[in-house]
Amino acid sequence: MPKSKTGRPTIVDVADRAGVSRATASRALSSYGRINPETAKLVRAAAEAIGYRPNELARAMRAGKSKTIGLVIIADFTNAFFDRVTKSIVDSARGLGYQVLITNTDEDIAAERSAVETLIEKQVDGLIVVPSTSAVHDHLSNESLNGKPVVLVDRRLNGIRATTVITEDFVGCELAVRHAYSLGHRRMAFLVATASVKGMSTERPAMLISSVEDRTNGFLQGASECGIKPKAQSWMFCEDAPEISEAAVAKLLDTAKPPTIIFTSNNDMCLAVLKVAGNRRMIIGQDLSLVTVDDSQWAAAMVPGITVVSRPVELVGRLAVEKLVAQMQDSTLAPEKISLPTELIARQSVANLILRPELDPLFKD
Repeated sequence: MPKSKTGRPTIVDVADRAGVSRATASRALSSYGRINPETAKLVRAAAEAIGYRPNELARAMRAGKSKTIGLVIIADFTNAFFDRVTKSIVDSARGLGYQVLITNTDEDIAAERSAVETLIEKQVDGLIVVPSTSAVHDHLSNESLNGKPVVLVDRRLNGIRATTVITEDFVGCELAVRHAYSLGHRRMAFLVATASVKGMSTERPAMLISSVEDRTNGFLQGASECGIKPKAQSWMFCEDAPEISEAAVAKLLDTAKPPTIIFTSNNDMCLAVLKVAGNRRMIIGQDLSLVTVDDSQWAAAMVPGITVVSRPVELVGRLAVEKLVAQMQDSTLAPEKISLPTELIARQSVANLILRPELDPLFKD
């Protein structure tokens, strides 16, 4: 019996085994067209006997659907949010009968453009994208995507007709500052990761991606409403690279009046604080307080546990898939702007300076 180049039985092999034409075998296995029930049974038995399995991708492509979703995401899967949201997207897509092709951008707009083009060429049915920048995004227009639907995750873009699934980071970060203030903290530092600067800077960049902008503005609003004066606020914007973020932490701690608490914009910045504090034999929750955005297993398991602005990561991924599949099935659906609530989870990494004012290094009895 002749074999295909891959060695797997083909539809022609099934037809030969059943003694019917290729067209009849195809109709019987695909359950379309008019065919005698006994013939259909004979063909299916032949397929089973020789171990024939249909090429589902080819079948889907003939139907105009590949049953695949393209996921364009940043490169750092060690980041708690992107690690978990990627798994949620893959699991949710599988549950709906879709496979996910994953590519990364390393926060590079040129890499993002190339990734989108490649996924379109691979005939994905739709895209889920974490935008690298809010400045340039014409490659995500309906024309550039050949009409394929797209859902944006974590970051919003103006001027793009797409469903967006984000979280209420502004509210969460504002609440985090209020929480610290209620425990007596008056000198606060803010360590913000951004691809908008090279190295580190105390000056806020002119352009920030929307999630980082929301966190920054939330921190600012909280500090302002609590009456924390600008001179008692220490800001550092830096690249998301260990050697740079650790140097930024050291710079924050080496000021004449060091902060009693550091707020970090993501888990990578949080790890930088923990590493520098550990090297200096500083105890989190006593010598230095810490709050970060995004929960993780290690943040909860540490002693002391880290206070976090928790985001519903798994729900973000699930909704992104569900909304994309809905649009793939019905192109008339209008895009949605979905903003999911965050939650402040208070643990022991924030010292209570009201009950224990002596923990403030500048405390005078």
